[in-house]
Amino acid sequence: MILTGGAVYTLEPSQPWAEAVAIANGRIVAVDSASAIETRYTAKNTLNLDGMMVLPGFHDAHVHVLEGGVELAQCDLNAIPSIDALLTAIAACHEALPPDAWLIGGGWDYSLFAPDANPKRELLDAIAGERPVALAAADGHATWVNSRTLALAGIDASTPNPRNGIIERDATGGPSGTLREAASRLVDAVKPGISAVEREAGLRRGLTLANGFGITSFIEARADADIVAAFRALASRGELTARVVLSVSARDAARDALVDPSDRGSGEALRLDSVKIYMDGVLEGETAALLEPYASGVVGQLKYSPEALRDMVVDFDARGIQVHVHAIGDRAVQVTLDAFAAARAANGVRDNRHTIAHLQLIDPADYPRFALLDVTANFQPLWAYPDSYITDVNLPAVGQARVDRMYPIGSLYRDGVRIVGGSDWSVSSMNPLPAIETAITRQDPSHQVAGVLNADEAVSLPIMLAAYTREAAWLMHQEREVGTVAPGKLADLVVLDRNLFDIPPSEISEAQVVMTLLAGETVFAR
Repeated sequence: MILTGGAVYTLEPSQPWAEAVAIANGRIVAVDSASAIETRYTAKNTLNLDGMMVLPGFHDAHVHVLEGGVELAQCDLNAIPSIDALLTAIAACHEALPPDAWLIGGGWDYSLFAPDANPKRELLDAIAGERPVALAAADGHATWVNSRTLALAGIDASTPNPRNGIIERDATGGPSGTLREAASRLVDAVKPGISAVEREAGLRRGLTLANGFGITSFIEARADADIVAAFRALASRGELTARVVLSVSARDAARDALVDPSDRGSGEALRLDSVKIYMDGVLEGETAALLEPYASGVVGQLKYSPEALRDMVVDFDARGIQVHVHAIGDRAVQVTLDAFAAARAANGVRDNRHTIAHLQLIDPADYPRFALLDVTANFQPLWAYPDSYITDVNLPAVGQARVDRMYPIGSLYRDGVRIVGGSDWSVSSMNPLPAIETAITRQDPSHQVAGVLNADEAVSLPIMLAAYTREAAWLMHQEREVGTVAPGKLADLVVLDRNLFDIPPSEISEAQVVMTLLAGETVFAR
């Protein structure tokens, strides 16, 4: 195949731009001017790009492709803008189900129930009656249930909060209908499970969506034994249309049997050399761990003590396992950095490429520690604008001073920190282009919400393109094979309908993926 007549942005510092790419046997054989490529090579398939843009395939460094794909077949409540519309959607899901089925789904927006983000069971009781209902919040850190579900789970006024969980209460002390963090597991224990067939179907749906957004590699940010089995099943049948690192949940009972450090550098499309640790919750619901209290006086929750986290990280690091940590609050980030420092002191410098994801709040004193410890900052840039989560839920809880330092992408980059980008889909869109635009403008890419979130933290287009390609390939230990457009590398490429450098940043989200190639094979074409 020859791609010619386009704007090829290679991400290679020695040759940042070219006009054409020649591909043979799944690899790039030449990157040059159109005339040079067309003179040297002939091909069965030559695509004239007519000025379109070629990039390395996008990498999503933190995503839940399988779980998001499963949710697409459930009651989808994402991006619903009002409580009335939300209740209408739930009612439609209820009406479509047989009488004896649970109503399961998710995606509801905390900010609809601002400022406490605590939807009540009575709203669901009025719709579903005796049908059990369990609806996950958009970020997966809370579950909204009705009275029937609470009864089936045995949750009442006498039920204590589980460790690392909160049962929200009404004025009488009874459960209000919102279960946060580990409290959701009380319902998980009684609701219907997901079959292997459903998981594999969900993974196919998620992969199709990813390829349509130009994504050719990703880190599945929470994998248990069932998720691992689904990925392995598709990989064995040649259906895995991306390169994947599964970050195995640290609390999975089979964790040590699943994680395989020898996967690193193997060249296999599916690797399991990483573990995922949740260190705190989210600011919504006040479960993210903070150095200074919320307005309510609480400081949030660390899911592991600093000592327990240190011991885990030192052990994983010594065994050659990458550690991938969820940390939203500044205390959780600080404690995680302390654990990485302890691992370095105990084990020396190793090539495990640890990462912290989300990073909504970081103590400025900790900014330079990322580079000192070679910890990758794994941001979800689409969150870095003043949406209703921040203005209606976070601002009353943490105050303006802390809002003014949320998602410090620019500060960390200026301190020499490696930046990568992820979506956390299905929490937010998997499309990298709106996220790239948001990181550059710190504004709503849909142009529906006014305002700018911390303009000093904005970064440039080259920085964000590197975050979603070259830098994330490094994080996945696959920089020798993919992440830039260079001779010898696998032809994992995305073609966009316009050159992002030729348009205003506010139009980046409007660009469309025309084609996605994985090792030279078309996995998406518009």
